[in-house]
Amino acid sequence: MRGREIFHRVRPILRFLSWILRQFPRSVRYALLALFRCTPGPLGLGIRYFCVHSLARSCGDNVYIGPYTFLSYLELCDIGSNVSIREFCSIGCRGGLRIGNDVMLAAGTVLLTEEHDYTQSNVPMRDALPELKKTVVEDGVWVGARVCITAGITVGGGAVIGAGAVVTHDIPPFSIAAGVPARIIGWRPGHEPQQS
Repeated sequence: MRGREIFHRVRPILRFLSWILRQFPRSVRYALLALFRCTPGPLGLGIRYFCVHSLARSCGDNVYIGPYTFLSYLELCDIGSNVSIREFCSIGCRGGLRIGNDVMLAAGTVLLTEEHDYTQSNVPMRDALPELKKTVVEDGVWVGARVCITAGITVGGGAVIGAGAVVTHDIPPFSIAAGVPARIIGWRPGHEPQQS
């Protein structure tokens, strides 16, 4: 049985637990998420899901949040349905984050929504005010292992990001990008740009 079929069977329970959890302060919900961050198996997966569902601005169905994943500022995050966030991901949503439907984030992915303003040379970097920038991962994107997507980037729908890439510019829909910094190395079949 596929994960989404199992999810639909237990969905009413998870939604009810999420509703109960919303009655508690946000700090309690984050503490529960942290407490079960490393718990393996269906129990850990279920608890992480209903914690994230109660914290996020919006969260769809069948969202897999792997063990050892760190999530912050979820109240500024929108997550679609059928999303897989594998183990050891680090996702900060302070600048705003939208993850579309049918997105796969492989192990060790880093999604950033803020960065330090290095132009403030009159203060130490650690004291420089952060720049908040919304990051968007559109529907159907596959992000390979250990990819870093920097703040303010939009990864277009259906795009593929190769393992280990550092994404510093917007990625067009249905493109294949890889490298440091990431660059377009190809297109998914049937989506090649028209030659003029």
